[in-house]
Amino acid sequence: MIQAIHKGVEIEMEVHQQPHGLWKCDYTLIKHPERTETIHHGDEEFATMDLAYEHAVQAAHDAIDQETKGQPVTEVVNPPRQVRMARE
Repeated sequence: MIQAIHKGVEIEMEVHQQPHGLWKCDYTLIKHPERTETIHHGDEEFATMDLAYEHAVQAAHDAIDQETKGQPVTEVVNPPRQVRMARE
């Protein structure tokens, strides 16, 4: 899982390749402090893992922006460690 934070909401990403070779990316939004999770399954397929990831990151940011419109930004006290994974 790849993690990021946008406006105090944690984003967990899971990129997976379909049997026919295309890629999808699911993301989970985790709100703090109660750790409420909202799962969004990727419904679009992309030719590369990077395109699937980039699309999901933008979709996650858009969803967070829509949910937090007009609300103050929440700071995460101990944000998760961001890990960059080597891509083949």
